[in-house]
Amino acid sequence: MHANGDLAKKSYANRYGIAVDCSANYHIRIVGELEEGLPECLAGLRVTTSERGNRQTITTLSGSLPDQAALFKVLMALYDMRLPLLSVLCVEEREDPK
Repeated sequence: MHANGDLAKKSYANRYGIAVDCSANYHIRIVGELEEGLPECLAGLRVTTSERGNRQTITTLSGSLPDQAALFKVLMALYDMRLPLLSVLCVEEREDPK
């Protein structure tokens, strides 16, 4: 049973090129603004805000997270703050061929 779990994890990483236990850069967009006293899991993420046409504030959190477990902690913290999630984008860093 354990070997099947390892195979599934390996297949996922090979198929999509992203492993769940490796660091990656993310852009997480939410509706609303973050308040003072942010949870520790949000530390180190760059926070930018913009305004939609309907006067809603959109906040984008950008940065590197060590693995997908850390990503889920961030998403749960945003959920606990009752901030609606718009999108989560994993941004791959690729080396430019020369």
